[in-house]
Amino acid sequence: MVTVRPAALVAFGALGAAAVAPRNAAAQVHWDAGAEIGAMQRFTTGGDPGAASPRPGPVGEVYAHVALLPLIRLGPYITHDISPLSDGPARQMTAAGLRVKLSLPVLDRPWQTWVFAGVGYARTYEPSHVFSARDTFVPGAGGGLLDLRLGVGLGYRLSRQWEMIAELGGRFGIPVTGSMYERGACGCGEPYVGQDSFALSLSVGLSLNE
Repeated sequence: MVTVRPAALVAFGALGAAAVAPRNAAAQVHWDAGAEIGAMQRFTTGGDPGAASPRPGPVGEVYAHVALLPLIRLGPYITHDISPLSDGPARQMTAAGLRVKLSLPVLDRPWQTWVFAGVGYARTYEPSHVFSARDTFVPGAGGGLLDLRLGVGLGYRLSRQWEMIAELGGRFGIPVTGSMYERGACGCGEPYVGQDSFALSLSVGLSLNE
């Protein structure tokens, strides 16, 4: 009879783990990059009665991540959205910053799920226009705000590298500078639209994984 000692079992287990570990490491995604397009609805607070209100508009985003840990990735993002108004010109918003992505092993392959969060800075611009109620000229206005992001994502792996993705996200804005967020800055009597405090977006796109 052959007696297997506990020390020998531990040694064999360690050798087996060492053999499997490189394969698991090779299977991990080292980086990913994606592009998305979708629709965004912005919501303003603190506006004057009768002011124009934001309508849904298009949004686009590109981003990239590198793996910090097997389920955590970090990288830069750039977004641009157009926010139409019910009465007035469409405003332009461009933001850039960092986002972190946490993969959630909830669904089986080829599905993927994740949550993400980010922080960045957005530049905002409202083109010059004519305030129709008084037939007065309103000069262009700009501003900036802190762009805080939270959201969830769903992906479907088309191949080893390509993945179809969809993300539902919320953004919280804290205006920091600019005439666009100063009440009465234009001196034209146009009702103040308010601050871009929150936005909700739904986007779809493609992601490349390596």
